[in-house]
Amino acid sequence: MRIKFGTFHLMERPFWKSEPQVILEHLEQMRLVDELGFDAVWLTEHHFSSVPYVPDVPGEYGISTSPFALACAVSQITRRVRIGTAVKVLALEHPLRTAEDAALADVLSLGRLDFGVGLGYRKYEFEGFGVPIAEKVERFKEALEIVVGAWTNEEFSYAGRFHQIPRLSLMPKPYQRPHPPVWIASRLGTREVIDFTVKNRYQLLSAWAPPDELRATYTMFEQALAEQGRAGLPFDFPCIRHVFVGETDEAARRDGEEAVEYYMKSTVLFRPIGAHEREEMIFGSPDTCVAKIERLHRTAGVNYILCWMNFGGMPQERVLRSLRLFAHQVLPRFR
Repeated sequence: MRIKFGTFHLMERPFWKSEPQVILEHLEQMRLVDELGFDAVWLTEHHFSSVPYVPDVPGEYGISTSPFALACAVSQITRRVRIGTAVKVLALEHPLRTAEDAALADVLSLGRLDFGVGLGYRKYEFEGFGVPIAEKVERFKEALEIVVGAWTNEEFSYAGRFHQIPRLSLMPKPYQRPHPPVWIASRLGTREVIDFTVKNRYQLLSAWAPPDELRATYTMFEQALAEQGRAGLPFDFPCIRHVFVGETDEAARRDGEEAVEYYMKSTVLFRPIGAHEREEMIFGSPDTCVAKIERLHRTAGVNYILCWMNFGGMPQERVLRSLRLFAHQVLPRFR
């Protein structure tokens, strides 16, 4: 059984940590992830303070405002992991700015960028940039056309609803040709999203669904590939899961429980939280974590897990210990 593993970096900032401390801790984690043999690191994008919306949570939801700036930094402290965005919210900025920043990150990483994009869901972020959230789907589609078009054409122009682009040439072009892999984020995996993804030869980036919904998405993706004449083609099928490894199940519960409660409290007001998010967390001893991953693969078809191992303001020493335990006693079982 071959399963890929990346780490997911929201960059929550509890008030007992400074902003620079959080950023530097995550960079230390990503450097270690590269050394330990993980396949990728995945970076996020959030804007503005979340405190007015969750005043009873002692911290900020996420302080990673510029995933491509961060990707450039990560490219210089790692050698082999792929560097993904989960996700870049395309509607929030001019797509040519996105195309330039992503191309530079791809060049600096020598072709290790995975371009994960999504719609966004936090109203106050759209309000802060003066973008109507009701337009996010149409803006997303137009922006993605512009980004890929500017990457893959020597000269490019565009006339759309939101953007009028005169004839120009983007520089630098991405290192990967024709362009970095594009991942389309979808929490629910609707047939419309899957058809769009398969038709354009993009990849699907699933998130919080429980195993039965993930399996339904996997089946729809297989069907869409078959309808496009690509039946049987292997594909990565990822999802995000909280992961914490302890020497024993009891140690994992003891050291990780407080961080879980922090996460649940900070998230529930912004998007639906299902019971599966607690039940499906990959917590426990190495053997317990292996069994949970095997079950997720068997029941849902998941073959790529974005491991969220640094959530809820968890102390850095616990995160690093969990990363090492995972790399030494869990990861080899899936290689």
